[in-house]
Amino acid sequence: MIYVWIRDTVDWSDEEAFWAQVPDRFKPRVEVWNATINMPFHVFRQRVREIATLNHSRVRDVVQAEWDEIPVGSRVVPVDDDDWFAPDLADGLAQNWGEETGVSWPPTWRGVPADIGHYLYVIRRTVLPFTPPHWTCESNNYALIKRAGNRLLLEKHGEATDWFDGPGQDEVARIRPRLSVYNRHLASQTSLRPTKYSGEIDSARLLRRLRRHKRYYRRWRVQPEPRWARPYIELMGELTDRLEPR
Repeated sequence: MIYVWIRDTVDWSDEEAFWAQVPDRFKPRVEVWNATINMPFHVFRQRVREIATLNHSRVRDVVQAEWDEIPVGSRVVPVDDDDWFAPDLADGLAQNWGEETGVSWPPTWRGVPADIGHYLYVIRRTVLPFTPPHWTCESNNYALIKRAGNRLLLEKHGEATDWFDGPGQDEVARIRPRLSVYNRHLASQTSLRPTKYSGEIDSARLLRRLRRHKRYYRRWRVQPEPRWARPYIELMGELTDRLEPR
């Protein structure tokens, strides 16, 4: 049995609850968004989550459960509430996951690079496909057997990367099927984070990024697929096209 665990998230559907839950360091970025774009941040994120929920509902032969509902010893695939899985996730894992404690597969993301450094990295990965990824474990391209004390590895992909590449490297398998997509949209933390070149996000930079995202969704077909992700990328494009400056 494969369990899909959606990490703890914010209640996007309730504006008051959202503001109570959002981290203090992130609030100024949300305020810039709400002062700049016609659709409130929490409404956009709720709709992004609905697209992911549609995707998750189409993944065959998995059980979506809260952490405490998942039995110890079960195989767990973590995910954020905006990212996607291949419909044959369970089959891909069944065919490639043996007795190892964990598995990872090549990370696949769709969206706009966060800054010039990321653009250069994407070009390098395109020209030189053997270039290693920044992170072995991204949002949802790894899985682990649930054991006492390993929740942090499933909760934090940075911690998981350190373990996969360090103490756990003899306990994991690197498998080839691309079973997931990391959905890097305009409201992703990576899209709104400060950069060493321009500091904190402001309205001008946010609108530039909005234009880039709109262009991306109109042209995304030039990128290698996964074909199964096409409906969700198109839905993200329709949603992003509804965003306009205030």
